[in-house]
Amino acid sequence: MKFTKVLAATFCSLLLFAGCSVNNKAIVTVNGEAITKADYDKVMDAVKNNVQYQAASEEQKRPDSPMMLLAKERIVQDLIVRKLLDQEYAKRNITASKEEIEAKRKEIIAQLGSEERFNELLKQNNVSEKKITEDISNEVKINKLLEATANVKVDDKEAKDFYNANIQKFNYPERVRASHILIQANPEVIKKSIIDADKNGKLSADEINKKVQEEMDKKLALAKDVQAQAAKNPKDFPKLAKKYSDDKASADKGGDLGMFAHQAMVKEFSDAAFALKPDTVSNVVPTWFGFHIIMVTDRAAAGLAPFEQVQGEIKAYLEQQKKIAALQGLFGGLKATAKIEFNDPSYNPENIQKQLRDAAAALNKTTPKNEEQAPAK
Repeated sequence: MKFTKVLAATFCSLLLFAGCSVNNKAIVTVNGEAITKADYDKVMDAVKNNVQYQAASEEQKRPDSPMMLLAKERIVQDLIVRKLLDQEYAKRNITASKEEIEAKRKEIIAQLGSEERFNELLKQNNVSEKKITEDISNEVKINKLLEATANVKVDDKEAKDFYNANIQKFNYPERVRASHILIQANPEVIKKSIIDADKNGKLSADEINKKVQEEMDKKLALAKDVQAQAAKNPKDFPKLAKKYSDDKASADKGGDLGMFAHQAMVKEFSDAAFALKPDTVSNVVPTWFGFHIIMVTDRAAAGLAPFEQVQGEIKAYLEQQKKIAALQGLFGGLKATAKIEFNDPSYNPENIQKQLRDAAAALNKTTPKNEEQAPAK
C-alpha cells in the first residue's frame, strides 16, 4: 500500500492565491473586505498560462464554455476561502516568519531530494520565487491554525488499528530495490529543441531528422560508456549516478529508487530490473525517457509487510486525512458565519452553476437521439 509521504503543499489546491488588492471594483465582499476584479484576473491569467488551457480548443476557451465556467467558479470559491483565512489569521495573530518559511522550504527540498530538483520543478511549472514563498507562507500559517483548532496527531494505537483493519492492503507483491542512471534521450524532445533553435527555419525536415539521430547516437554512446564503467566496478555506481544521471532526484541518492513492484515502472525498465540479481548491473535499457543503466541492490518476496515496517507511512497518511477533514470543517464553519456579498452577480457560484445547467440542457436538446430500433420479429 502506497501512501503520500510528502505533506508539503497538501492543502495548496485551496490556498494558491494570495490576493492583490488595487483600486478596482469589488466583485465579492467578505465580511466587509473586498475581492476585486484585479484579484480575480490575476488568478485567471495564471490559469490561462497553464499547459492544459493552452492545449484546449478555441471552443473550450470561450468564457461561457463549461471548462471556463468551472474555472471561474473555482477561482471565486478559492478567493473567498483565501480571504476568510486571512481574516482568521489576523484574528488569531497568526503569522509566518522568514525563519519558519525557510525551515519549511528546506523540509520540502529534503523530501524532493535536492535543491536542484526543487528549482527544476519550479521552472517546469512556471512558478516564481515570490509565488513559492507565498505558498510556503500559507502552509506555515495553515498548520499553525490547525494546531490551534484541531488535534491531528496520530498515536500508535490508531496506526495499529488501521493496519489491522486494512491488512490486505499491506500484502505486497514481489519487489526489488534498484538504482539507476538516466541519460535523457527522447527524439521528440530533441527535435523540438532543434526546431526552436532554428529561428529562421533554414533546416529542412531531412536535416532536422539527421541532427536528431546524431544527438541520439551521442546519448547512446555516453550511456554505453557509463554502463561499461558501472559493470566493471558496481561499487562505483552511486558516484557514477551523481556524475552522469539526468534524474537529479535519485542521482543525489546515488541513483536509489527504493523498493518498487513490477507495475510501478514502465515495462522495459521493470522487465530489466526484475531479471537482475542483487549487485549486478544491466545493459543499457532504452525507454521513452532515454537510456537507463540499472543496478538491483535488494529483492523482497511477495508477502505481508510487518506493522513496524509501515508504521511511519500509516501515521503520515492518517495525519494527512485528519488535516484534510479539519480543514474542511474549518472552511465550512468560517463560510457559514461569514457575510458574503456578490457585488457582481455574474461571479456568484449559484449563478455560474445555473449557466452550467443551462449549457448542459441546451446541449442535450441539440444532440441527435438514436433512432428507435425496430421491434424484433
